[in-house]
Amino acid sequence: MEEKQYTLDEAIELYENEKYEESLKALKQHKKNAEAQYYLGMIYYEGFGVEKDIETAKYWFKRASRQGSLDGEYMLLCCEGNTTSCCKA
Repeated sequence: MEEKQYTLDEAIELYENEKYEESLKALKQHKKNAEAQYYLGMIYYEGFGVEKDIETAKYWFKRASRQGSLDGEYMLLCCEGNTTSCCKA
């Protein structure tokens, strides 16, 4: 059986509706997109539907940041402890 294909908007909607396991699969279909990379990072940063993994989160945030994502850049800085107003994992 073929895996369901999701649009990026559908993948983000799954994340926002706290359907994290399905969202993870859907976001990985768009893994070259900066916004998808940011949300993938958030899933691992928070441990939503997966084991919390800061190194994997940093990987995705770094990829998003390299494509110009300010959210990705901010979260990468948070992971590295380089912000003054951020929750540390």
